[in-house]
Amino acid sequence: MSNERFTTSREVYHRIRWDPRLDAREFVIGYDAHGDAMEEMPFEAFVPDGELPWHRVWYFKRGREVMWDRKERIDRLSHPAPSEDPPAPAPRRAPAAFTPLPAHRFDASAEAWVTAVAPSTKPPALQHLTVATFNVLFDLYDAELLDTARRIPAALALLRGTDADVIALQEVTTPFLRALLAEPWVRERYWLSDGPEASTVATYGQVLLSRVPFSSLVQRVFSRDKRLIAGELRVADGTLWVATPHLTSNRDASGAAARAVQVQAILDWALALGASEEGRPPDLVLAGDFNLGESSAEADSFAHAGFVDAWPTLRPLELGETYNPQLNSLAALTTTSGRLQRLDRVLVKSASGRLAPQAIELFGEAPLPGAPGPSGQPLFASDHFGIRCVLRQGSASEADAARGTARLVHQTAVVLIPPESAWPPIQALRKKHDAKFERWMPHVTLLYPFLPEADFDTVAALFEEALRDIKPFEVTLSAFGHFEHRANATAWLRPDDAPRGALAALHAKLAAVVPECAAPERGFTPHLSVGQLPRSKDGDLEQTLAAWARTWRSLSFPIGDVCLIRRKGDTPFEVLRRIPLGRAPLKQSPASTKGDSTLRAALASSSTPSSREARTSAVARLHGLCERIGTSLHPYGSYLLGTDEAGSDVDAVAIGPSSLSRDDFAHALLREVATSAPEAASSARFVADAAIPLVKLSLGGVSFDVSYASRPEGVTPCEPLTLLAQHAPQLDTSGLRSVLGVADSQGVLDALGTDEATHERFRNLLRAVKRWAKARGIYSHALGYMGGLSWTVLAAWACTRGAPDAAKSDAELLAHFFQTFASWPWPQPVALTQETAGYRPDGKRDLMPVIAPAEPLRNTARNVSRSTFRTVREELVRARELVTGARASSSPHAWEPLFQPVDAPRDLPARLRLSVEAPTPEAHEAAMGWVLGHLTALVYRLEGDRRLCVRPLQGPRVIFIGLDTRQSQDSGALSWKPGSPLAEAVETFHSSFLEWTNHPKDTVLKVELLRADDEA
Repeated sequence: MSNERFTTSREVYHRIRWDPRLDAREFVIGYDAHGDAMEEMPFEAFVPDGELPWHRVWYFKRGREVMWDRKERIDRLSHPAPSEDPPAPAPRRAPAAFTPLPAHRFDASAEAWVTAVAPSTKPPALQHLTVATFNVLFDLYDAELLDTARRIPAALALLRGTDADVIALQEVTTPFLRALLAEPWVRERYWLSDGPEASTVATYGQVLLSRVPFSSLVQRVFSRDKRLIAGELRVADGTLWVATPHLTSNRDASGAAARAVQVQAILDWALALGASEEGRPPDLVLAGDFNLGESSAEADSFAHAGFVDAWPTLRPLELGETYNPQLNSLAALTTTSGRLQRLDRVLVKSASGRLAPQAIELFGEAPLPGAPGPSGQPLFASDHFGIRCVLRQGSASEADAARGTARLVHQTAVVLIPPESAWPPIQALRKKHDAKFERWMPHVTLLYPFLPEADFDTVAALFEEALRDIKPFEVTLSAFGHFEHRANATAWLRPDDAPRGALAALHAKLAAVVPECAAPERGFTPHLSVGQLPRSKDGDLEQTLAAWARTWRSLSFPIGDVCLIRRKGDTPFEVLRRIPLGRAPLKQSPASTKGDSTLRAALASSSTPSSREARTSAVARLHGLCERIGTSLHPYGSYLLGTDEAGSDVDAVAIGPSSLSRDDFAHALLREVATSAPEAASSARFVADAAIPLVKLSLGGVSFDVSYASRPEGVTPCEPLTLLAQHAPQLDTSGLRSVLGVADSQGVLDALGTDEATHERFRNLLRAVKRWAKARGIYSHALGYMGGLSWTVLAAWACTRGAPDAAKSDAELLAHFFQTFASWPWPQPVALTQETAGYRPDGKRDLMPVIAPAEPLRNTARNVSRSTFRTVREELVRARELVTGARASSSPHAWEPLFQPVDAPRDLPARLRLSVEAPTPEAHEAAMGWVLGHLTALVYRLEGDRRLCVRPLQGPRVIFIGLDTRQSQDSGALSWKPGSPLAEAVETFHSSFLEWTNHPKDTVLKVELLRADDEA
C-alpha cells in the first residue's frame, strides 16, 4: 500500500471549483445520507463547510466515471489514467447538473407500479390544461400536533377533487407517497415521477403527476430536500414542460442566498431548454412552493425572463395568500414571522403566447370536518393552501394580448391619496384590520397592476394632458362595503364623489391612455380598503360593518391630483409622481417669488462671483503644477457641481503613469509647490495614513485635498471615466476611490439632464441643504452621518423626481426635499439611475442607503449607525415643520431657526468631550484627524449598550458625543465608574489612540464626561 498522502475531499472540491481546465457542472458528489445507500447531488449544489460535513463526502464523479473515491482510494484528478470506457453521453435535454429520472405508471395486469416509456401514439390535443400544486406538509417536526394520519386522506381527497391534468406536490414523505400510489384514481389516470422506491422523497421531496405520459423526466438537486423535478409532455402543438420547484425558505439563515442560486439555476435551465428545441421553444409551466415574498428580486427575475405569474394576472385585486397564519391553524404553528404570504405560485412561459392562464383558485382553505386537531384548533390538510390553475391554448390574437399585459407589474399603481389631515380615522381602522397597513398608504385604486417605473416619465406626460379637462372634486367617505373572497372578505369605505360621476370620468380618462391596465372584465368599483374580515354564515361580517358604520363619522376631502406610486422589495409604496387635475402648467407666482427672496435673504450666500473667480484661478494654477510633474488634475465634488462656496475645500484627483508611485507623486508635488508657490510650502503636507492618502495644500486662500491614482502599466493618458470603464480592476483601492469621485460627480450632472434651469435649482437647493446640515452638525460622513455626496444625491433626486409644482421656486423645492425625506421609508435606497436602483440593503450598515451615481453599487452613507440614523430622521422632521412655518411668513427671520446651529451645552446636556493637547499645530491636526477618522468605532462601541443613544458633534478643536438614554430607568448607562460599559468603551478607544503607529510625540487625547448639572 502506498504511503503517499491521499487527497482530501476538501482539496478535491476546490480543485474542481477553481481549476480552469475542469467544468464543475460536469461533476456530481456522492455523500453518506446516514443510511446504507449513498446519495448524490450536483457539484454546484454543495455548500462548503455547510450542513454536509467533509467527512461524509465519499466520491466525485464526472458523468459515470469516478474521479475520486475515499473508500477505493481512487484519485484520477491528481493521477490521471486512461479510462477503459469513455463516459456515457448525457441524456437528451438534461443540462449540466440535471439528472434523468424514470417515469412510473401502474400496470394493472401486474398489479404493480413499474417504470415505463411513453407510448409512440399520436400526441393528445389539449384545449385546456389544469395544473394543481400543493405543499402537503411533512411531519418531521411537531408530529404530535399535526395528526398526519388524518391529514393524508384529506389531502388526497382534495387532490382528486381538483381533477387536474398535472399535479405538483411538495414536502412529500415516504408514507404520503405510499398512500398516493395506493389511490385507485391515481393508478387509473396518472404517470408519476417517483414510485415505490421513493428515491426523491427521502426525507421529503417533490412528486409530479401527469395524465399525459412523460416523454422524459429530469431533476436538479439543490440540497438533500430541495430540488426541481421537470417532466416533458408531448402534445399536439409541440412540447410542454411542467416542473415543480421547492426553494429554500427564509427559515434558513442563508435562505435568501441559497434561493437566489436556485432561481438562477431554474432560469438558466429554461433558457437552455428554449435554445435546444428545434422550431419554436417549448411552453413551460412552473408550479410549486417558491418561498418568495411579493416584489422580491427573485420574483422580478422570473418576470424579466418572460414568465407570467397566473394569480396576479387573473386576480390582481387579491393577494392570494397560500400561507395564512391568521386563518390556518397549522400555518400559525409553523410560522416564524406571522405574515400572510403567497409562497406557492403557477408561472407560465409561452414564447408563442398560445398558452395562457384562464382561471385560478385556492383549495384546502377550509378546516377538516369533525373534531379539532391536537392543538385544540380546527385541523387543516396542510399549513399551505393549494392552487388550481386552468391554462388555455389561445389564438394568435390572444397571444398578442398576453404580450401586452405581460409588461404590467404589481410594484406600481395609479391611486388617489387623501390629504394627510384625513388619515387618522382611516388609519385607526386599517392598523387594526388591514394586513397591508405597512405596505400601502390610504388610497383609492385607479389602475393596478400598472406599467413599470421606467415608463413613468412618458405616461405622466400623457396623463397630464388627458386630465386637463378633469376638474378637482370632493370625496366623502360615509358608508362601508365589502368584496367577498373564498376565505375572507375585504372591507372598504365607499368614496362618494361630488359632482357625481367624477371618479368614473377620471378612471375612463386614465384607461383611455393605457387600456392594457384597465381590462373591461374587471370593472371599476371605487373603494378605499380598510381591512380583511373572515367570512361566516351567521351574518357576523354584516354585523361588524354595521357596528363600524354606527361609530364612523363622514369624512370629506378634496382631490386635486392623481398619484403614481411604486414599491421596491418589501418596502412600502411611495409617491413618485403627482399629476394635477384640470390645471395647465403653472407659472411662477408672486407668492413663490416672495418665498424665494426671503429664503435667499436668510441664506445670504457667501458664494460670490469674485470668490468663484478666485477659486477657478487657484484650480488653474494647481493644474499647471501637476502638469509639471507629469500628471493631470481632475477636480470633483462641489467644485465640479458648481455648488462650492468661499471657504470650501476643492477635492481633486491627480492621475499619472504607472512609474510614478503615490509617495513619489506626493513628494514631487510638494517640491514643485516649494519651487513655484513658496508662499504655500509651509502648509503643504502629505497625509499618508488617511483612508485615502492625499496632499493638503492652499493656493491663493483656496484649500485643496489632492489624492492620486496611477494608470496601469501600458495605459496611455485618458479621461477619468475612460480609465474607470476600461481599467478599474487594475487600480488600487485608493486610486479607484479617487477616480470614482469624478465619476460620481459626473453621474449627478448626467442625472440632472441638460436643462440649465434644473441645474440652477439644484445648486440653490444643495446650498440650502448643505448650510442646514452643517448648522445641525449632520454634514459629516466621519461622524456617522451623511457626507457631501450623500446630500448631493438626495438633492438631485428631489430635483428630478419632484412633482411639477415643487420645481416652481427654491422655497417650494426645499419644502419638497424635507417633506420627501422626513417620511422616506428607510432602508429603501435613494438612487438616481435604473442601474443603481438595483442596490439591495443588507445589514446594519445599510440603515439609510443613499446610492452613489456611478457603478459599482455603493451606499454612500454606510457610516450611519443606530443613533445617528435617529438623529438625521429627527432633524429632517424638525426641518420639515420649520420650512412649513417659514413659507407661511413674509419675514426672512422666519427662516433663521432652520439654520440655527446646535449648541452643545444647551442641546447635549450629557456629553463626552474629546480634545487633543499637542506641542505643535501640525501634531494637533494630525491627532484630531485620527480621532475623526476612528470616531465611528467609538460610536459603535457606545451603542453596544442598547440603553444609550449618542449624537456626535464637531466643534472648533473639539468633538462632542451627546449621550441620551430617553428612559429614566436607563440612567445607569451614563455611569462613568471604572468597568461600566461607557468607561470601557472610552478606555478601548483611548488605547487604540496610544497604539497608533504614527502617534505624534507628546500628544495627549483627553476624554471627559460633562453633565448639565456639573456646569450649572
